[in-house]
Amino acid sequence: MKIGVRIPGAGPNTSPENIITVSTWAEELGYHSVWISDHVALPEAHSIKSHYPYDSENQWRMPADTTWVDPLLVLALAAAVAPTVQLGTSVVVLPLRNPMLLAKQLASLDFLSGGRVIFGAGVGWMEEEFEIVGEPFERRGARSAEMIELMRKFWLGETVTHHGEFYDVPACRMAPTPIQGSIPIVWGGHSEFALERVARLGDGWHPTQLSIDELTSKTARLRELCEQHGRDMDSITVIARPGPVYPINEANQAKHHELGIDHVVVDPPMQDEKLADCRAEMERMARVCNLTSMS
Repeated sequence: MKIGVRIPGAGPNTSPENIITVSTWAEELGYHSVWISDHVALPEAHSIKSHYPYDSENQWRMPADTTWVDPLLVLALAAAVAPTVQLGTSVVVLPLRNPMLLAKQLASLDFLSGGRVIFGAGVGWMEEEFEIVGEPFERRGARSAEMIELMRKFWLGETVTHHGEFYDVPACRMAPTPIQGSIPIVWGGHSEFALERVARLGDGWHPTQLSIDELTSKTARLRELCEQHGRDMDSITVIARPGPVYPINEANQAKHHELGIDHVVVDPPMQDEKLADCRAEMERMARVCNLTSMS
């Protein structure tokens, strides 16, 4: 099982120095990957009426002036100081973006990093952010599916001609192509629609902030959907990120193994200015997960 860690690309302690520090620690302690989340522009919290799925009261509580660095730029910096770790997004809000530009950015990051990108994608939940950016919130799932289809075409390095419902692209090509051939797409979310999207279109599933019981039931449901779509569940990489919902300990790691989880992403504390608590927790989790230190 691989172990990843979220790095400080969002929040009050976000800085180039802290991104470099935590990414370097990840490399030294033997972590397999680093991860960063995404928002483009935030409205004032009191004006957000959208249902936030990761809060007990479904309320978004972060202020609009929260620092949130572009995730692919954060990962480019991390890649330069942590030369072996994989680079994951947890998750990019896909339908806020243009698929051609995003395909170019991801392929470039993969090219420059030597083939280390894992693209965690989601369809988004904050309707107000879509309004700010000027992208439609309605039918964002269907549009996201076509975006992935188009991006994968570009990553082949061949001439692309695409005439879809949402995008019309004349014959053209894009280079460089990803070192990996095609960048793995791991879908976030845990609704029935999200699990169906994984079974139809995903290389992986990236559930976040689920309890062990929820992770168990949703994994079972994903297995059923894979069978319905003629896919082998073993071909789906499951990358779980518990967040604050439950701790990373021996018992929960045993449960991850039982469920067939391939990769676990941990969220160390980032509140203290010198990141001492973050370092201590990363060391503890490295011991729990039997990581091999590279220092």
